[in-house]
Amino acid sequence: MSDLYDAIVQPGPCEDFYREEARRCGGPVLELACGTGRLTVPIARDGHDVVGLDASCAMLDAARRKAEAASVPVTFVLGDMRDIDLGRRFALVVISCNSLTHLLESEDVRSCLRAVRRHLASGGLLAFDVVLPNLHHLVMPVGVPRRLDLGPNPSSAIEAEEMVQYDPVRQLRISHWRVRGSDGRDQTLAPLVQRQFFPRELSLLLEAEGLELVARYGDFARNPLDAWSLNQICLARAAAGD
Repeated sequence: MSDLYDAIVQPGPCEDFYREEARRCGGPVLELACGTGRLTVPIARDGHDVVGLDASCAMLDAARRKAEAASVPVTFVLGDMRDIDLGRRFALVVISCNSLTHLLESEDVRSCLRAVRRHLASGGLLAFDVVLPNLHHLVMPVGVPRRLDLGPNPSSAIEAEEMVQYDPVRQLRISHWRVRGSDGRDQTLAPLVQRQFFPRELSLLLEAEGLELVARYGDFARNPLDAWSLNQICLARAAAGD
């Protein structure tokens, strides 16, 4: 499954953005939901002390292989980003690639943000990105597939399509994926359920856990967030006086 993940999720503009934030903060760096090390390894290659945490043993095994192949030291930890206690603090905590949306309930999100707050060094920064909800895509007719590997902003490197359902009460996007592997065979994946974060609620969730939003961009080139943005790229610090 980690190989399939890497085939779908290719390196992109987020890498340069987070590497730049790591250079600005200095380190050490903690990446939550680090997956197969797509971002963890490049940051470590830049010379930073990096810890990568993920809840999947398979993903961490793939990340360790990448770190070994690149000859860079990275500490990988199996854990749940809602409840971690690493006994140290970090200049930068990263949650990349829409990973925060896997926390479906508000209390899960708040637990994660509390854990981040505990692990931030004085003046430390939380950097993360989540998709800006697209109402057009959320209300697409049920049963109508959308190709993910075509169009001006393809989100998959292999042939893939999804059918979407949306629960407006719980703000959950449920996507059913079909992918075609290099062998030409189709594979149907387990439903992907993701929480949708609207801009104003995101600020409130951060504030509830003692974090304040210091910057929010609409893309990784740091352009302003607007109605046509695909993502919300956010930087937050511990609130003044905390």
